[in-house]
Amino acid sequence: MSDTRGRILDATLACLVRHGYAGTTARAIAQAGGFAPGVLYYHFADLDDVLVAALTHTCEARAQRYRDELSGVDRAGRAVEILRGLYLEDTEVGHISAVQELYAGARPGSRLATQLTLETRHWEALAAEVLTTLLSGKPFANLVRMPVLANAAVAFYLGAETLAHLDEDSSKVMEFFDQAAKLAVYFDRIPRLRRSTPG
Repeated sequence: MSDTRGRILDATLACLVRHGYAGTTARAIAQAGGFAPGVLYYHFADLDDVLVAALTHTCEARAQRYRDELSGVDRAGRAVEILRGLYLEDTEVGHISAVQELYAGARPGSRLATQLTLETRHWEALAAEVLTTLLSGKPFANLVRMPVLANAAVAFYLGAETLAHLDEDSSKVMEFFDQAAKLAVYFDRIPRLRRSTPG
């Protein structure tokens, strides 16, 4: 990614956080990034193209961060601790606010809506990876339909983020992490079944 293209995407995300979807215009993005509005159209076809690219940019970066931190984690308590920290990072860097504005502004059938759907599928795939590791060997693991559980996990996360964004209050999300941490203690005590070896 060129430095200018990266500056445009970062400025777009900053605009979404500061001004919301409606206020994220080409002029506002240019002002936030410190470049002329025409520069934007040298690198992107139109404003929708910029928004789609900005969404992909922030989601890819954050998903990789989640994947790096959660890779191989097989204890629920540790996973909840990591997820809490990542959520706070999401809030601090503006990822949550920016993505929530894009969800609110996306028109059904638009390129942005299509990309939001695709990014949601990517997060579901990541959730499935993490949940598969956590459930591996647990006695009830074979009762779980992983795609359904991963979809529910992402839907819950998006819903919690939406409420926190609208209320400008993340305390309820922190309460969820507190509750999840308590439940994780008991989950981690459930022994994993040993695989029988052929005699």
